[in-house]
Amino acid sequence: MSSRYTYVLRDTKHKKKIRRQMIVASSDVNEKVKPMVIHKGLIYSGVALACIAVGAAIGYFANEAGIIKGYTEGINSRNERIAALESDITSLNDIISAKDSEINMLSQTVLVKNEEIDALNEELGSMYIPTEFPMSGSATMTHTTDGEIPVIIFNGSEGDFCRATAAGTVIEIRSNPRESDDGSIAEYYVAGEDTDKTEVKRDLGYYTVITIDHGNGYCTVYMNDGDAVVSEGDRVSAGNTLYNLKSGNTSVGYKMILNGEYIDPEEVMIISG
Repeated sequence: MSSRYTYVLRDTKHKKKIRRQMIVASSDVNEKVKPMVIHKGLIYSGVALACIAVGAAIGYFANEAGIIKGYTEGINSRNERIAALESDITSLNDIISAKDSEINMLSQTVLVKNEEIDALNEELGSMYIPTEFPMSGSATMTHTTDGEIPVIIFNGSEGDFCRATAAGTVIEIRSNPRESDDGSIAEYYVAGEDTDKTEVKRDLGYYTVITIDHGNGYCTVYMNDGDAVVSEGDRVSAGNTLYNLKSGNTSVGYKMILNGEYIDPEEVMIISG
């Protein structure tokens, strides 16, 4: 049979002191009542311990709430920084995209300029290749040789002039002996030929020989009986006058050298018309 206990506090007086007792009793009449005395100090101590426990719990949860709040604020701050950085990244990407467009435009401009430079260099290079016709007007052409050297003889008209076939520098003007009184052709050395002067060559009897160095391996040699209108060291362009053709002096001899070797001028010269 189960028992039900009732706790009763009873004050007792002993020597003018109040004592509080708690009696534990059973609802069963046959049960004997055993009094159990609890001193108030224990009660106070229990209450104090309970308050301390409650305070500790409150402090713990408050501290945890503060920590959680700090974490939350930190997360929010980091999220704000991340959002700001993402905005900065977007702005930077826009700037990069704009710069890429500028770079592409500049690259296209540079490409066009390089093509223009290449074209100009090609045009400039062509200025020094002796492709031009050496006479200012129409002329007949005769192919011959001076020894083994290929030569073209141009026969023009009075009032025409012999002109440079490309830009370059006049490196030599040589005056050869004129024909002797008996009509024989004087002998002399050929301009531009490496020789120890033991072997003589003819310049086909022409009196004045002009040699132009075009600076790219090409040299051209012009021969005429008139006087040169240029001097050694002069810079000339294609078309500049070298000789004026006068009555009885309308013949011009023309030779070409490439890298020290004589070549047929017609292989390089461009004849139009």
